[in-house]
Amino acid sequence: MKSAEIRQRFLNFFKERDHKVLPSASLIPFGDPTLLFVSAGMVPFKPFFLGQAKPPHPRATTVQKVFRSSDIDVVGHDGHHLTFFEMLGNFSFGEYFKEKAIAYAYEFLIKEMALERGRLWAGIHNEDDESFEIWKKTGIPEARIRRFGDEYNFWAAGPTGPCGTDSEVHYDWGEEYGCRRPDCGPNCEHPGCDRFLEIWNLVFIQWDRDQAGHRTPLASKGIDTGMSLERITAIVDGFTTAGGPGGRSPSGVFETDLFQPLIRHFAEETGKAYGDDPPTDVSLKVLADHARGATMLMADGVAPSNEGRGYVLRRLIRRAMVHARRLGPAGRLSSGVPIVATIFGDVYSEARKQASQITEVVRSEEERFSIALRQGMERLQGLIDRKALTSEEVFYLHDTLGFPVELSAELAQEQGVAVDMTAVAALMQGQRERSRVATGGFTAPLAGRATRFNGYDQLEVDTALTDVFAVAGDPEQADVFLEETPFYAERGGQTADTGWLTWDGEKASVLDVQPQGEAIRHRVAVPPDRLKPGDRVSAVVDAPRRQAIARHHSATHLLHRALRDVLGEQAIQAGSSVQPDYATFDFRFPRALTADELDRVFRLLNDKIRADLLRRVEELPLEQAIATGAVALFDEKYGDLVRVVSFGDWARELCGGTHVERTGEIGIALISSDRSIGAGIRRIEMRAGAAAERRVREYERVLTELGETLRAGLSELPSRVATVQAEVKRLEKEIAKVRQRLAAGGGAQLEEADVDGVRLFLQRVDAGERDLLTFADHALTRANGNGVAIVVGGRNFAVKVASQLADRLPANDLVQAFRQVAGGKGGGRGPVGQGGGIDPERVDDAFKSLQDYVRSHLKGDR
Repeated sequence: MKSAEIRQRFLNFFKERDHKVLPSASLIPFGDPTLLFVSAGMVPFKPFFLGQAKPPHPRATTVQKVFRSSDIDVVGHDGHHLTFFEMLGNFSFGEYFKEKAIAYAYEFLIKEMALERGRLWAGIHNEDDESFEIWKKTGIPEARIRRFGDEYNFWAAGPTGPCGTDSEVHYDWGEEYGCRRPDCGPNCEHPGCDRFLEIWNLVFIQWDRDQAGHRTPLASKGIDTGMSLERITAIVDGFTTAGGPGGRSPSGVFETDLFQPLIRHFAEETGKAYGDDPPTDVSLKVLADHARGATMLMADGVAPSNEGRGYVLRRLIRRAMVHARRLGPAGRLSSGVPIVATIFGDVYSEARKQASQITEVVRSEEERFSIALRQGMERLQGLIDRKALTSEEVFYLHDTLGFPVELSAELAQEQGVAVDMTAVAALMQGQRERSRVATGGFTAPLAGRATRFNGYDQLEVDTALTDVFAVAGDPEQADVFLEETPFYAERGGQTADTGWLTWDGEKASVLDVQPQGEAIRHRVAVPPDRLKPGDRVSAVVDAPRRQAIARHHSATHLLHRALRDVLGEQAIQAGSSVQPDYATFDFRFPRALTADELDRVFRLLNDKIRADLLRRVEELPLEQAIATGAVALFDEKYGDLVRVVSFGDWARELCGGTHVERTGEIGIALISSDRSIGAGIRRIEMRAGAAAERRVREYERVLTELGETLRAGLSELPSRVATVQAEVKRLEKEIAKVRQRLAAGGGAQLEEADVDGVRLFLQRVDAGERDLLTFADHALTRANGNGVAIVVGGRNFAVKVASQLADRLPANDLVQAFRQVAGGKGGGRGPVGQGGGIDPERVDDAFKSLQDYVRSHLKGDR
């Protein structure tokens, strides 16, 4: 059975049982700073489980895109761990509980997937007698219902909040894949036992846990289930995820139609066969998985960088490239992107639409990593030369450059240096644990209710506080939640509003506003004991600042459309930052804009501002909005009804931000030349309204001052500046010639001494000279490879030793001998040394002392 059929059968099964089919959310969590990526199907539904918002339907089902960075380093070594996968899920928000959740799961697996009843086992919590009885009703024997503790069958929403027991469905591959012990069962911890595979987790959300650990039953219990499409497809098609007898490499999910097109492609590209050699199989699996993960992350707007989500993406790409190199020089991760787009294009159109841009980004990353790999080799060799390589250093190279730990250990071993791989593994495990913390679960405290935002139409609201929390490390600030608010919370690239809360004659500044699920957190400059839930306050937005932000946000919409009109539909927004004084606009494009293209964008943008286009806001079903030409952005959350912002009939986007009423209110927009901020990502900086006017006045002032200095009119400035630049270059060449003559001894003071066949040179140059080593190089040309040069410039000096003498006369030793008489500080490495702070009056004595040192040192070598 193909994966597409299983995906659709799952949705149809629950749709027939009154579940609303909802689309997958982006891999980038919306309004949840605790997560890097959506790591489970329930993540988009957090507000519903927390009671912060009302769900669109009491029952829902989804196929959710999921990414788990904690599994990057283990992908390829078994038949079931993946970074990106699709999670099939069904959810109940107070509608049904254990009885139906377990019955639905069993029915789907037995009737729809036609799995053998005898291969299904259930895992339940030790204290969950109710689930035990329900599983017995399905026909599963008691012997195949195993009880476990909290480590396996309890799910908690962080330290506090919703929690409950869960039940896992396990598939039994057969005794031949296990440890053959009598007590073997799900979660078997015996080394090498691959008999069981968890395929479905049913979470029973039933309590609210407080900070003391006490559990209070929830008024409305919930169900959250998750099953990997890749795993169930492998099981249905009989592709075992377990290592077979004799140590056969597990294939599992990688044999399914979700992976085989990629594996066949990479095998053909590299000339390697799949299934013949375990190390080769691991590398092919890594390439297939990482091609999927990288493509889908970038399709949702993640760009490679050195922090946050971008860092995870870059690390993913680099790990894949290491495995591509192991397969030979022809392997390229970028070549797999179009295949991923073909596999997922009918389900996730964003992958198909952006395939060419994503390919270019990955190709650019491949080129970058080639450089990083060389840098890693250079750093590693320097560490190995000390005949010691610590686990921390190996991990550092892996974590910062993506340099493979196995390669570090291999190269070190070749030169007789041992690496403690156990310690390295512990450091990497710690990283994975930190990653798990960053990619899953709730973070307390969370507000219990949704906040109603009414700031589109009002900038001042009388409202009540629902929660007040202290801010860790700052007793003078509090996090405040309101029943309703006019403050716009930072999202979609638009910065947060600021303003004030006033009550009973008191006033406190609102410093920041952030979304927290469906609630909105206000950071307020007031001690937390001054406010309490239930207090009435007046919430007032800083109106001039809001208007400045609105000008810039509306200008980004116009800029986006102008870019697409000038450059084509491939100019897709990749991010933005909308501030009161400026905005940055990031977009996907493979090259820099020409001057003509930038000018056309500028003119079109300002033509539409002067056209005074009317803003129109509509709420439409998502599919209808997209069909009418509205542009959807990666970091917005879209429900059944979406907010569409249009300016005239020209610019039309899905957007939850604040905007001007008419484009004429923007006034003017200035844009800078674009620059690269990452592979295939360009950035334009823009100023609008009063901020643009200030920049124009600044330009006028600078041009006026420049004109007065150069005694030229505005139109003459370019040619006058070019003339000055040409004169500067001519003078720089003249200075270089003079320096060369001085360095060669022409006019410079050059003294020479012969010490047992070694020629020592002392040269004094102008105190302002900085490149003393250049003079030293020229002096050594007279020594025929058997000399030492000391160059003094004021209170600074440099030492250069001919390469054939560097082992016998290290520069650092000569520096120390010289400064013992001349004073100052300094040091050296190999044939080069430098120092400063010497007494120029003692240079002659220091040179004589240095001759004595060289004489005695050479005598000792005889």
